[in-house]
Amino acid sequence: MGSKRVPAYNIHDLERLARRRLPHGLFEFITRGAEDEITLHENLASLKRIFLRQRVGIDVSDRDLSIELFGQRLPLPIIVGVTGLSGMVHYRGEVEIARAALRAGVPYTVGSTSFTALADLPAERRDKLWCQIYPTKRRDVFDYQVEKAAEARAGALVITMDSAIASNREYMRHNGFNIPIKPTLRTVIDTLAHPGWLIGTYLRYWLEGMPRFANLPPGHGQLFKKDADVTGLAFGEDFTWQDIAELRRRWPGPLVLKGISTREDAAIAADHGIDGIIVSNHGGRSLDGCVASIAALPEVVDAAGERLAVMVDGGFLRGSDIVKALAMGARAVMVGRGTLYGLAAAGYEGASRALFLYREEISRAMGLVGCRTVAALGPNHVTVPSATAMPSGWR
Repeated sequence: MGSKRVPAYNIHDLERLARRRLPHGLFEFITRGAEDEITLHENLASLKRIFLRQRVGIDVSDRDLSIELFGQRLPLPIIVGVTGLSGMVHYRGEVEIARAALRAGVPYTVGSTSFTALADLPAERRDKLWCQIYPTKRRDVFDYQVEKAAEARAGALVITMDSAIASNREYMRHNGFNIPIKPTLRTVIDTLAHPGWLIGTYLRYWLEGMPRFANLPPGHGQLFKKDADVTGLAFGEDFTWQDIAELRRRWPGPLVLKGISTREDAAIAADHGIDGIIVSNHGGRSLDGCVASIAALPEVVDAAGERLAVMVDGGFLRGSDIVKALAMGARAVMVGRGTLYGLAAAGYEGASRALFLYREEISRAMGLVGCRTVAALGPNHVTVPSATAMPSGWR
């Protein structure tokens, strides 16, 4: 796993390769946050303020990185999270990331803005294919996506709860990269300056017909059409726990809520029979100034108890940071930008390289803190700031 032909030795190397290959507007779309980007930067900084406690004199020659999640054994404590416009980053991007995740044996989360239909994504085991949906103002659009996820036998349904209102990303207006995409002189010049992406991605789509969001109803998924109808993408500002209760009755498989960051909402999710929650602030792309994901993790873990699986995302660009989250009670960590950088850099090989790097770094960090299994990680393996400290009595 992880092609040596991709000249990257960490996720930061893949980010630099992605920056060189992608048009500036598209790169900013995948890497930047909302407003002043306080939360975006705090996601990263707060992880670095947590330190691992290194134990020695332990036989760690045989390390097992596997976990159990929703009744299946995964070889890594990782889920490839949803990332918007993967299909723009690389030709048939969702297919390439899905292939990389399948090779690594971990689930891949495909989102509402996928150019590839759920049923067309490669997955030897459909339970490794997760589907993410935004609550939409048009409930018929939301129901359509749920039905498509059921038809594709998705292994889990992920509902994003932290984006009831469209976020404020001013840089998108500055660089001219908006949805639906309407080319301007600036974006044309930007694109021409990146011929690798222009020829390898954009022109390939143009020759076969410009793509649409394949998992939305016909007429609602046009990305490049000047007069595109985007009403189906409008966020459901009136989507409530009552809607979640109704969805829980309809959806028979694992149901996961993404964007939970408080003990109150974790407890409500558990009371509604939710199977898993993802502690997330949308990668700092939704509400700027909200708490970092890793800082919110302890109180969510405490409130969830054993009633549901707690996952986390936001700023995990090193395997050692993933180990910190696991020690603080996360069942698994969702990675998004890391695999997206790999995809942008080198398609399937780049995404595979990202997952290989994560695996190597997790294994190394586990060994150096004296743990042979993920289950052995606990609060005694981390030192955290008092504001982030884990509740007394946990584990």
